[in-house]
Amino acid sequence: MTDINELFRTVATDVDTPPAAETIEADLARGRGALLRAHRQRTIRRSMTAATALAAGVAVLVVATQVGGGTTDGNHLTTKQPGVTHHHGNATKPSIRLVSYTGKQLAGFSVDKVPAGWYLGAVNQYALTINANDDHNTNADVFENKLTVLLASQDEQSFPKNGDHVTVAGQPGVIWNGGEEMLGYTDAAGHRIVVQYPDALGWNDTQMVAFAEGVHVTSNALAGRG
Repeated sequence: MTDINELFRTVATDVDTPPAAETIEADLARGRGALLRAHRQRTIRRSMTAATALAAGVAVLVVATQVGGGTTDGNHLTTKQPGVTHHHGNATKPSIRLVSYTGKQLAGFSVDKVPAGWYLGAVNQYALTINANDDHNTNADVFENKLTVLLASQDEQSFPKNGDHVTVAGQPGVIWNGGEEMLGYTDAAGHRIVVQYPDALGWNDTQMVAFAEGVHVTSNALAGRG
């Protein structure tokens, strides 16, 4: 029977025997290869993370741009870039002139002037909408493409600081872009008024102010929330 020590001596090198140079070089090569693979994997992971972050950033930018394109949805005034002024209106359409209004007034708000070819569409305690003649939507809760007058929300502490600073009947106001042009001001009676001007009007600051100076708030008007 073969001695166990003899068996070990035949299958393994003695611990006191130095390894061959070829063995050392092979071990080093394997180690360098492992380090290279680990470095490559870390680089790939970082690249994938950066690419994912970049793609997410581009997606956010695209969404923000689409949202910022600014349409008005129902009774929500959409936001493009609050406080940034983009003047004014639709460059492909001429400015619509402002004319005196002599028809029946609607409770809540009254106006002295309207755009030519537009009519008082609807009113409730929160908003007055003025429609183009071909716009037959008389839902006072829908502001899209309408000239709209309302009181500023009770939750809105102040108007944007940036924008075009104007004077409305002797009171300070500001015009900013909230998807469509917006004018906010406080009248002499202390009413905080917001007017939304659709792009279709093509109005400049002077025309916006001229309309606002003919707006009157009645005791029936209420400020919304949110």
